[in-house]
Parts: sequence; C-alpha cells; structure tokens
Amino acid sequence: MSTAAIRDNYSRVATTYDGKWADVLAVHARAVADRLSLGQARRVAEVGCGPGRLLSHLAEPAPQAEVIGADLTEAMLRQAPARFARVVADAQALPFRAGVLDAVVMPFVLFHVPDLPAALAEVRRTLVPGGSFAAVTWSGHDPHPAYDVWVRVIDDFQAPPDPSPQMPSNDTTSDPAELRVALQDAGFVGVEITVERFHHQPTAAEFLAHSQVIGAMARRIDLLPPDRRTGCLLAAERELSSLAPEAFVESGTVLYSTAVAS
Repeated sequence: MSTAAIRDNYSRVATTYDGKWADVLAVHARAVADRLSLGQARRVAEVGCGPGRLLSHLAEPAPQAEVIGADLTEAMLRQAPARFARVVADAQALPFRAGVLDAVVMPFVLFHVPDLPAALAEVRRTLVPGGSFAAVTWSGHDPHPAYDVWVRVIDDFQAPPDPSPQMPSNDTTSDPAELRVALQDAGFVGVEITVERFHHQPTAAEFLAHSQVIGAMARRIDLLPPDRRTGCLLAAERELSSLAPEAFVESGTVLYSTAVAS
C-alpha cells in the first residue's frame, strides 16, 4: 500500500479515535511513555501523534525539552496543541537530522507502516546515541461476539473481499520475539517488551459507528452498492441490538516496547 493510500485511509478514520476508544488508547500511550527517562531530554518527538493527545503528557517529565508532534496528515496536526512544534512526516522518511532527538514515542503506529525496517532505521537515525524509543502495538484479541455478527451480516450481503492486503508489519509488531529482532536489527539495544491487557466496552451504536470506518469490514461494506449497503447496516443494527452488553467487550493484549539507540 502506498503512502498516499495510507494517508487517504488515515484521513478518513482518524476522527473515529475521538471519544471513548481514544481514551483507551491514550491510557496505553501514557503508560509506555512513562517508562522512559525524559528529565534531561532536549528534544522529544511523538511520531504518528494524531491530534496530539499525548504531547502534554510527554512535556511534563521533560521541562527543558522541545516536544514535537509528527503526523502523516496536516489536518490532524492542526488539532494538536499549538504550543508544541508540529511537522508533517512519513515515519519511513523522517524530516529530522541524524542524532537530534533524545526520545521518540510511537503508540499504535508501527503496524500501519508498509516498510517496518525502514521506519525503525529512521527512528534510530534521528536519535542520539543512548536515546530512547517506546511503542505500543496490538498483539492478540479475545473472542468478540459482536464482531462475529458484524462479519456474518456483511458476508450475507455478499460484500466483496477486503481490497487492502494486511500490512506485513502486523506479523512482526504483534509478536514479541519478532519485534525484538526487528528492533535489534535496526540498531537498538536494551530492548524490553511486555505484554499488557486492554479492555473497552462500547455500546451497540458506538460499535457500529466505529466498525463502519475502521478495518477490513469497513472497507468491504464500502464496496457495496448504496441500496445494499443501507440494507446491510439496517440488518447489522437489528442483530446487534439483540446482543447482551458483554458481547461488545473488546479485549486482548498489546505490547509495550522500549529500547535504546546504540
């Protein structure tokens, strides 16, 4: 998938990360950032910062640092707090000189990158020796009855297959052993990866709204003709409304990764 395609898809779905689901992600972003020692940092960057919800948190333990938000889309950066430096950036070609950053944080970003080795090499290039890196990535998902219903309804309406192949980065970023090797190959040492739990319980309406813009099923339903798409959504809403609240629980594991630039 090209950078342009990723940018277009991201622009479409980014607003979905407002509200409760964004709060869930923010908890993990703050937690992994807290594992870094930023007291003496001069420049700290969040790559893939979106609307900049983490930037203020990064600034708290780094009173002397310039905190920079970098994101693929200018529209998202405009939502970030104006007191922080903001730059449009592709993670695979960061617009920073070599060795100018003391820390880089990338929560829920690495699995979106088509060329993971290139992105990790870019992060390593921009860090000072001894600079720190932190990331959060998805690892595993528990059974999810509401999602199973959503998939079945879409299949019943004969939606075409997902047109976007899974990013190859997913296989690496979801596996602790493979992610460790990828970080080491990029020139990081002191790699620490822990498995943490996530939990989110949306309402039926929140789940359906989110599922129409995020993921493979959202891309499939977009391929339906307008009348069948409307019918599919009505059928999904009807079937989802009959499920118990616990059927909508989204839970599983994420990986907290930290490393040091050699």
